[in-house]
Amino acid sequence: MFPFVLLSMGSLVAWAAWIFVLFRFDPFFGGWIVHMLFYLSVSVALLGTCMLLGIILHHIRFRLAASKAEILTIAREATLVVAFTIIILNLAAYKLLKWWNILPLALLILTAELFFISLDKRPRRNVKHTLDESGALEN
Repeated sequence: MFPFVLLSMGSLVAWAAWIFVLFRFDPFFGGWIVHMLFYLSVSVALLGTCMLLGIILHHIRFRLAASKAEILTIAREATLVVAFTIIILNLAAYKLLKWWNILPLALLILTAELFFISLDKRPRRNVKHTLDESGALEN
């Protein structure tokens, strides 16, 4: 519970930092440092938010708290989503974003995730649901 609260507070601080950068700095006169602050703050905020969503969805799906290994998997997946988003934002900033740029990038991210899945030696949770005589679910 404590890591979840800590991650929530960190995400809120990161979103506040992003809003601060968004409204306080002018990207036309600030140069590369303002762009770096923008992308860094939005990356940290998105990473925290994606991890929170992953942990919540894991809890809803399995009705269990995520283990350390599962949180590492959630963090890896969140990092890939954030990398995809930041690259898309950069392409849009340079007016290079077209649909044919998104497709190879999505395939690259998918390939990276499949590579990491193939390296994972942990046994997967096999949740088998069966019905008893009354038709209720039993595990």
